[in-house]
Amino acid sequence: MTAPGETPPGGQGGAGPLDDAAFAAAIAPLGPWLPDRPDMPPVGLAVSGGADSLCLAFLAGRWRRRVRALIVDHGLRAASGGEARLTRDRLHAMGIPADILMLDGLHPGPGLADRARRARYAALARACRAYGIVDLLLGHHADDQAETILIRRRAASGPDGLAGMARVSILPDMRLVRPLLSFGRDRLRATLRHAGLEWVEDPSNADPCAERARVRAALAHDPDRAAQALLEAGRQGAARMARDVARAARLADTATAAVGGWVALRGDPSCPRDLALLIRAVSGRDYPPSARAVAALCAGPRAVISGAVTLGGVCLVPAGAALRRAGLSWLLVREEAAMQPPVPARPGGMWDGRFVLCAPPGTDLSGVTIGAAGPPACWAPRHWRSVWPARALRTAPALHRAGRVVAVPGLAICHAPDLAAVRLLPAAGAAATESARFAGGPGAEF
Repeated sequence: MTAPGETPPGGQGGAGPLDDAAFAAAIAPLGPWLPDRPDMPPVGLAVSGGADSLCLAFLAGRWRRRVRALIVDHGLRAASGGEARLTRDRLHAMGIPADILMLDGLHPGPGLADRARRARYAALARACRAYGIVDLLLGHHADDQAETILIRRRAASGPDGLAGMARVSILPDMRLVRPLLSFGRDRLRATLRHAGLEWVEDPSNADPCAERARVRAALAHDPDRAAQALLEAGRQGAARMARDVARAARLADTATAAVGGWVALRGDPSCPRDLALLIRAVSGRDYPPSARAVAALCAGPRAVISGAVTLGGVCLVPAGAALRRAGLSWLLVREEAAMQPPVPARPGGMWDGRFVLCAPPGTDLSGVTIGAAGPPACWAPRHWRSVWPARALRTAPALHRAGRVVAVPGLAICHAPDLAAVRLLPAAGAAATESARFAGGPGAEF
């Protein structure tokens, strides 16, 4: 996360170009890094073609041999396709292999910046899974960080938001790494000019209709304000790390996550922030439910609940006798009516915002869908037993073929030998939604 004493915009050493040693010193503490060998997956680079991400690619390509650039073409401007191909050619000239990822179904309209950002990260995540990439480098820099802090301050963000973007964000199967947060925009452009490299300028980054563009213009005339924002990010980041450590310790003592996607609690929920985090994890949604509603549950769950209560796409249910004997008091189970309908199964595909399908190369997934398992009697062997109630088991992710459940991978049930190696891994919950929270906000380059 953002470290105390963050460097103000302009970065270390003024506005001169970055050299290999400075980049290596910045990225080394953000490991561990896989060995730079042909038999290991590459480090991923999110590249838009703008100066920031192109500078990241230039420096990363000199830092190690095994890198791969991923270029997202959002298709929102007529020139975007040509810019993506031009960026790919520039990367190839640096000796960096690159792929262009197309975003389908993205159209102008309300919330475009947010929708585009989510689609971009989803496309990057799918490509990373396809290549086995576990570390994806992003080009956010110190000026982006200062802008993010001011935007969140105007939105009355809480202390977590005012900590800014994290240097490392952990997702279930990959890491988002921002090695340039100590360096300002001017240094990155100076680095490219020194190397004789050109970049793409996206006109939307200067559109005064966008809040980030307006904040950027204001900070250009007030560097002291930007420096103060970064110092605030440092202080808030240290505090956020301390809170996260304490929260992890509490959850380790009070919550048990099941592979089917539900959570069991020991004792009554007492911390609203912890309960909100768990509800968001079980629901797969981007945001937690109302703080007031969560606080009411924590103030007296047994007085509020007569059987069950639904909040934010999740049901809080008293544990049955078998679970109580194991010391468990409550279950957080996905609300069945809110779950996504079945979707076609494909590698890297996501269902219900919570699970991602992983399959060995060559697996035939034609006619297979991912959806809720439904009643255990329809898929479990006759004498199969589980300590979990049917209400929870029905919400487990399953593989369907020809209208029937053929596998429930998380519960080790498979009636189709050709799908025995398919896995449905957690994709949302706390870790994935953290990535959205630290994604940089509308208008920030990768």
